[in-house]
Amino acid sequence: MIKSVYRLSLLTGLLIGLGSSTLVAAEEESSKKWNEFGNGWSITGDIRAGFVDYDYSNANNSQGFYATPRISINTPEAGGFSAKATAGFATDFGNNDENKQSKNFVFNAANPKSFSILQEAYLKYSNSGNEIKIGREEIDTPMISNDNFYLAIPNSFEVAHYTNTMIENMMFTFGYVDKMSGVWDSGAYDPIKADLGGTDFYSMSQSSFVSGTDKVAADDAGALYAGFVFNDDTHKVQVWGYNFRELYNVLFTQYNFNNKTDGFAYDLGLQYIKFDETGNLASNNNTTINYDIMSAKFAGTFDNGINFNLAAMKFSDGEGQGSTVAAFGGYPFFAMGSIVHWFNAGSFQNAANYQVAAGYDLSKVGLKGMSINLKHVYTALDSQYSKASTGEGQDFQKTYDLGVSYSHASGTYVNLQYQIADIDHEEDITGFRLIGGYKF
Repeated sequence: MIKSVYRLSLLTGLLIGLGSSTLVAAEEESSKKWNEFGNGWSITGDIRAGFVDYDYSNANNSQGFYATPRISINTPEAGGFSAKATAGFATDFGNNDENKQSKNFVFNAANPKSFSILQEAYLKYSNSGNEIKIGREEIDTPMISNDNFYLAIPNSFEVAHYTNTMIENMMFTFGYVDKMSGVWDSGAYDPIKADLGGTDFYSMSQSSFVSGTDKVAADDAGALYAGFVFNDDTHKVQVWGYNFRELYNVLFTQYNFNNKTDGFAYDLGLQYIKFDETGNLASNNNTTINYDIMSAKFAGTFDNGINFNLAAMKFSDGEGQGSTVAAFGGYPFFAMGSIVHWFNAGSFQNAANYQVAAGYDLSKVGLKGMSINLKHVYTALDSQYSKASTGEGQDFQKTYDLGVSYSHASGTYVNLQYQIADIDHEEDITGFRLIGGYKF
């Protein structure tokens, strides 16, 4: 039986009630689709299912088949106001082995049961390049994101934010994030305070990956962020600042130069990210966060369907990578594996990633909508900091990825990923994902 975790806050309930009471009927489109019900109302969703198998050569081996559909109700817009509500479901139909689900990241690992969640419920106001949203939403920023790439229900956040696009080629935004849900990226599990883990909404500090002592000291603090983006299709500049209150600050900067010559389009990118502890975490000595990442990439696509992506990223020798790089769904990094990224090596302190990736658009040979991609990431670990489970220093982590994807204009899609991870002084890890679905 699906376990319900609907815990809609009074604020969100009032907002959706306000939206439904103030929205008036809009004119029905003459050629509506099957999921459009006239007067601007519609149902959208993503009917997703798949199989995952992660082999760690130890007791954490995990596999299972899951269905994780999401269904949304979208209201019409009236006077600039509109609203949306999304229900997410995750089930294995009772067929998976409970002893092999600790690292599938679909259910709560401490209690691997089917569940449902009111994932989105927000009110939006838009007017002449100004937009305000408040409620539960899948936001997408560099360091706080829905991370909608896996079989798990995507991350969602209880957030209030404002975005301004009144000036051509520019976007300004700022917001406050109170809570999040998301099995893949939430570190919220606590047997007393957060027993549902990523399957429910908990404060941003509780959902972080800092020590339990630092979470208690943060006292359920949220996060503030502000961002600026300039994009004229050739130059793209991003500057984002995040204050994970009582924990740490993040400065994210990135520049991309995009151009196209005869038969070839390319993207040159530079990125700098800085992490610094603040508030109660800085006052205590439980966790230290003080490091930066510098990255560069050169990616290109040929008209014949071949593409490539060369990238490198360097971590400074400061501390805190394990507490920050996989938090809150933000994965803007230029060079990383598709399944195994960060936590399987002992430490990424003073490490460097080097990526070589290539792909081919198979529609060039008649297989419309299909592509294949290969990726290799070599991580040069610093054995002074990175230790294997045996205590030996680690010099490298290597990942080899194969990806095959198919999408159809109807909304049908299939994605396959396979990875081998070779980690110094540890058993090899293999990961397999086969995910398919229908978006409408």
